[in-house]
Amino acid sequence: MSDNFPALPYPWQKDQWQSFNKHIDDNQLAHALMLAGPAGIGKRHLANALAQRLLCQTPQQGAACGKCHSCGLLRAQTHPDLKYLQPEEPGKAIKIDAVRELTRALGTTAQQSGYKVVIIEPAEAMNTNSANALLKTLEEPAEDTLLILVSHTPSAVLPTIRSRCQIRSLPMPRKAVVLDWLSPLVTSSGIAPEPLLEMARGAPLNALALLEGDTLEQRQQMEKNFIQLCDNKTTAIALAGEWQKGDVTATLEWLLIWVYDLARWQAGAEVSTFKPLPDHLRHQLSKIPGALLHRYLEKLLTVKAQWLSGANPNKQLLLEELLLDWGVLLRQAQKVA
Repeated sequence: MSDNFPALPYPWQKDQWQSFNKHIDDNQLAHALMLAGPAGIGKRHLANALAQRLLCQTPQQGAACGKCHSCGLLRAQTHPDLKYLQPEEPGKAIKIDAVRELTRALGTTAQQSGYKVVIIEPAEAMNTNSANALLKTLEEPAEDTLLILVSHTPSAVLPTIRSRCQIRSLPMPRKAVVLDWLSPLVTSSGIAPEPLLEMARGAPLNALALLEGDTLEQRQQMEKNFIQLCDNKTTAIALAGEWQKGDVTATLEWLLIWVYDLARWQAGAEVSTFKPLPDHLRHQLSKIPGALLHRYLEKLLTVKAQWLSGANPNKQLLLEELLLDWGVLLRQAQKVA
């Protein structure tokens, strides 16, 4: 949070930001907000900007001033009245002990004599026990306390939690707005912003993240290996062994998007992913029965939820099962063809 301090909303978040400021000015801000929408659109950034705005002692033009004592604490990430509730490891569950510790902290007076703010991300990482431990805090909120729940999949959050939050749905931003923001940021990379944004499926922060480290190369290698599997140039067992060495969460998310794009392409949508494929592969993929493809998508979602639940399944076996099942779909396509 020390970079680009104070945080300001992204261009596609201006309407939500104006709404937040109006509710603050009118003293009508809800005690619990859920920022819900696709990953990579800046929900956490918006939550941080709102937290800074509330904790700043002398906000200016509807944003944190960046100069007061509270802003100094925020910049140093040592503000005692701003708490984060996250899994100990990415992709794992938020533990009940962490929620209990948080609720005890919220029962005390704000140390800076203002708001107390909690950012919970991702909200769907709370399992039933940890979510239930948060319920009393949501039902009986302390004065001048704001809980901001950030969720990529709000349907995975317990209904009892959702019903006690004011849900702010943040859609995928318009392409033109994102390209205006993204273009000057990628000029030195030598990569055109439009194909980069398409590779990120429209999510602006995901597009920017592709340029960091070797993320782009990893995605391209993942796709190359999966196409080899489709073309019988590698086996499900071998590919699972390769993929289990990396970030399984990122792999599952990439595979979900790829299969979803395949379903869209079968339905007639223009999807650049499949244009460079050999004709025989394009033909085979087009013949995968739609019912089986959608069933496979459902399985991917189930496996991803299982993986994120903290159940700690065997990575190799999990990926092997998914890739072997994909082979079944391909064989069914050959029968249709």
